[in-house]
Amino acid sequence: MRVLLTGGTGYIGAVVAESLAAAGWDVLAITRNDAGAARLRSAGHEPVSGDLRDAARLADLAGRANAVVHVAATQDRDMAEVDTAVTHALLDALAGSGKPLLYTSGCWVYGSAPAGTLLDEDSPTDPVPVYAWRPPLEAELLAAAPDVRTIVIRPGMVYGRGGGPLNQFADMAADGRPRHVGDGENHWTLVHVDDLAALYVLALENAPAGTLWNAMHGEPVRVRELAAAATAGGGFAGGPVAWSVDEAAAELGPAVAEALTRDHRISGERAHRLLGWHPPPRQPLDELTS
Repeated sequence: MRVLLTGGTGYIGAVVAESLAAAGWDVLAITRNDAGAARLRSAGHEPVSGDLRDAARLADLAGRANAVVHVAATQDRDMAEVDTAVTHALLDALAGSGKPLLYTSGCWVYGSAPAGTLLDEDSPTDPVPVYAWRPPLEAELLAAAPDVRTIVIRPGMVYGRGGGPLNQFADMAADGRPRHVGDGENHWTLVHVDDLAALYVLALENAPAGTLWNAMHGEPVRVRELAAAATAGGGFAGGPVAWSVDEAAAELGPAVAEALTRDHRISGERAHRLLGWHPPPRQPLDELTS
C-alpha cells in the first residue's frame, strides 16, 4: 500500500514518514530539491519531485496512491491560497474513490478555554486571524466524506527530538534573555512528535470518514514553565522574562502577540478513547530541559 506524503522532509513529516514505513506503508514523499530527495532516500522512502504551488502535480500523484497524508504548509503570506488550492486538488483527485485523505490543521483554530474547562473537537473555533481560513476548509474536507475518507487532525504544540515550535522562546530572546509574551500564566497543550506520528498512522488506518481529532496528550502546561524548560535546554543561563503584549505586538504583529497569550487547554481524549491512541508516560518539562 502506497501513501503520498507532503512535508516528508520537515520536522513533523519526517517522523510521520518513519512511522508510516514502520507500519508497512510504502511512503512516496514530495520534495522540491535534490537534498531533500537524498534525505528521503537514505531513510528508505521514495522521493518524488513536487511543490505545494503545483497543485495539479500533487493531484496527479495522489491519483496513483492508496492514501494521502498532507502535512506540509508554506508558512508564507500566500499560505491560505496555496493550501486551499492543494486541498481542493487532492479532493478532486480522490473523488469517488473512498481513499483516505488526512489533513493537518492545528490548535490555532481555537480561542482560549473558558475557566475550568477543556476545549474539545466540539468546541467552537476562534482562529488566529492568519488561520481564519482553516475552519471553513476543515468543514469542506469533512463534508466530502464518504466520497473521500477525509480525516482532520489538529496537533497541539509539538515537541521532542530537539525541534518544534517551543524553540520560539529562544528565537524571541533579546540581549541574551529569552522571553514569553505576557505573564506566561496561560497554558498550552502539548504532543510529542513521536506520539503525533503514531496518531497519524492510527487515524489513517482506522478513523471513520469525515472525522476530526485533536492530537494533544497530557495536562496543559503553563507557558512560563514551558519557556523556562525550553530555554534551559537551549543553553540559556538566565530564565525567561515577560514581554509585554504591546511591545511584542510592535515587533511580531498584534495577531501573533495575542495568539501567544491564548489559554489553550485542549483535550485529546477522543483519540485516546475511540482510536486507542495511548502514548507512553512523558515528562515534557524534563525532556525540554535536557
